[in-house]
Amino acid sequence: MMNVCGVLVHAIPDKCDAVVDSLSMLAGVEVHHTAEEGRIVVTVEDYGDVLAIDTLTEIHKLDGIVAATLVYHQYEPASDEPLAH
Repeated sequence: MMNVCGVLVHAIPDKCDAVVDSLSMLAGVEVHHTAEEGRIVVTVEDYGDVLAIDTLTEIHKLDGIVAATLVYHQYEPASDEPLAH
């Protein structure tokens, strides 16, 4: 199955670079864009036994984080799993 979450992260502007580095080290996280005032766009996916929701919780705990908001969620079964009708 594929579980993808789009997350808008707000970091303390002076700590934005360090936050991006920390985010990049989390399994299943990809940083896509940074913007003014510490805004960072990331995707979070399930990775092995680590669920995306647990990774989102870890993002909230990172130093320099003001907020992390789920703005998009997509869940799809793996291609070999039958679709429910």
